[in-house]
Amino acid sequence: MSEFKVTAPDEGFSGQVAEVSFSKGVATVDSSDSRAALAYFRRRGYKVEKVEQADEPQRAEEGQDEPLAKPKQADPKEAWVAYIAATTDLSEAEAADLKKDDLIALATGGDDGA
Repeated sequence: MSEFKVTAPDEGFSGQVAEVSFSKGVATVDSSDSRAALAYFRRRGYKVEKVEQADEPQRAEEGQDEPLAKPKQADPKEAWVAYIAATTDLSEAEAADLKKDDLIALATGGDDGA
């Protein structure tokens, strides 16, 4: 489990993106709960910095998280929306407009084998 400080491109932004709450352009994200959100933020130009723990040696932030795992077919639509937003050029809003079956087809290349 690692914590990351995420800074939005708009320094004054307060609100939610990828189910993460920002206040004055800054949010703290736990990598074990929000891997898809972190991937999305990196792809969209947010500044992502690892928050160092006192007992943890300093390491570069890039490439520290495990690869984003594709959700299981039974997972909720929200998991698929986050995955598609993180792994394609679709925004979270665009992905949310699609049906879950369409999201699965995008992620699997149409083979429905999640």
